[in-house]
Amino acid sequence: MYTRFFLILVFIITNSVYISCSSSDDSIVDDPGSSVNFENALLKTFPLSEVDPGSEERFSTEQPTLVNGVPQNKGKITIQISYTEVSKFSLKQVEFNSSDFSISPEVGEPSIIPNQIITYTITSTKDSSISLQYDVLVTIKEVNPGDEMLGITSFRFLKDNNSTLDKDINSFEIREENTVPHIRNARIAIVVPPGTDFSNLTPTINFKGSSLTYHTDTDGNDSDFKEFTNETSLDFKYPNIITFRIYNSNKSKSYTVPIYVDVKNPIVFDESRVTLNNGNTVSRDNLFDNVVEFTNQGNYPITASRINASEIKITETPEVNSVNYYRNISLRSGKIIHAGKKGRLVVQTNFPANFVGPGFPGIKEYIVNAKFETVLNVTNEEIDLLPFSIRSTDFHIYDPVDIEIIAKVFVFET
Repeated sequence: MYTRFFLILVFIITNSVYISCSSSDDSIVDDPGSSVNFENALLKTFPLSEVDPGSEERFSTEQPTLVNGVPQNKGKITIQISYTEVSKFSLKQVEFNSSDFSISPEVGEPSIIPNQIITYTITSTKDSSISLQYDVLVTIKEVNPGDEMLGITSFRFLKDNNSTLDKDINSFEIREENTVPHIRNARIAIVVPPGTDFSNLTPTINFKGSSLTYHTDTDGNDSDFKEFTNETSLDFKYPNIITFRIYNSNKSKSYTVPIYVDVKNPIVFDESRVTLNNGNTVSRDNLFDNVVEFTNQGNYPITASRINASEIKITETPEVNSVNYYRNISLRSGKIIHAGKKGRLVVQTNFPANFVGPGFPGIKEYIVNAKFETVLNVTNEEIDLLPFSIRSTDFHIYDPVDIEIIAKVFVFET
């Protein structure tokens, strides 16, 4: 009897201990002991800083398994992008709150090398002992050399690379042209501040293609073109016309672009306000051959025999009605006006013997504002007058230049 009671007691105690241990094991699985929930840190997108949004060829993710918000394995992200010359990529942004989680490598850090897996680790700022990881693989889609896109997408002079500039300069215009390959596919014009040293400029160029080369003339064989890097300083001073040529990977295709660099106001008068005939009265027909001089402070020569004023606006007259009495107002020179050289303002009048107007008779002022407009004629690499028939090849990069012309005239009372 005693023996049977003892066996029953042992059986009860053993089962109690087993149940207690089982309950304890179950509570460890259900609660790993962390209050961090990595559900809020999952990477559902992975934008790259060097790739336009939405331009990826393919994007896929495998999210890690979470138990009570704690990751049990790694996630996977695979991205395929179109052909590019970019050799390193970086994560552009994340969606989680940076006060709750950190990521390594950091956002903006160019650590991704194409065709190599890199692990990104997300760590809680509350508990650094637990982390979430993704294996990231970026691949670049191969392209047939004959199908490669060629071109210059941006052309700039950055102040950090050009000591004479106080700000970054972007191209004024990139103009595509349908011409014969190896001759010209586009032209680029860019405007720099007055006083810029055209002979020492370092461009920064983004392009589509496999290699970028340059030459100091618009003509040249492939052997004349040298490899260009964004640290290369070039001499854009006329008569040099720096020309870039981009090749595809097997050099079966090329894309050629000459560059034109100038200031916005190449014509600068010695004075902005001049008086004819040294301040003496003017009447009837007169030719004033050198009213004031101007300087070509640009890069390209002024070759036109004359540049006529595109507009003559009367701003003050002693007469009741405004009448233009100027036969011609023009910029002239007996020869080509190269950079740093001077030309002259020529004025031809057709005044009446005397003006007739209200008020007391005497000497009064007849004032006009003359405007000159010019274009860059890239066919001949020269500053030319604005023609009546606009050439499609001209670059309209120059601002109009104005000068005020005063004539002293004698006025009779009406």
